[in-house]
Amino acid sequence: MKKFVLTALCALVSVSAFAQGTIQLSNIGKGIVSIDGAPAGPGSATVQYADANNNLVGGTASILGAGFFSGGSTTLDGLTGEVTLKLAGTVDGAAYSFSDPFTVSLGGAGTPPSPAAALPGDFSGLNISTVAVPEPSTIALAVLGGAALFFRRRK
Repeated sequence: MKKFVLTALCALVSVSAFAQGTIQLSNIGKGIVSIDGAPAGPGSATVQYADANNNLVGGTASILGAGFFSGGSTTLDGLTGEVTLKLAGTVDGAAYSFSDPFTVSLGGAGTPPSPAAALPGDFSGLNISTVAVPEPSTIALAVLGGAALFFRRRK
């Protein structure tokens, strides 16, 4: 009897460790994605889900145009039930920007699988702020200028 209980417990733990849910990666009919305050254009950014700790999960979706994206259904490994998610946006593979967190009940569980969950209706969109990084020559020029001011004051 002890072996049976131990086997059943191990099976339950292993099933819960590989749990997953699905969610629609789409904002059609909801808030748009903007880049520096303007609606994101086609191919200008990608969007992906992130968990509460900003770890990226699931697949990515590209902007279709006018701030909308649709990547279809994405599977979130290890997440089931009611979870807190964010949307993460990036431009040229850098400078992630995260939306406000929202709670969603993930679909895709059971037999037959239930439909994938969707973004909540009150989702406000994602604003991606690009970060301007100066060229190395600009930084070097600024350092030389600062050094010149420093040496001029020493005299």
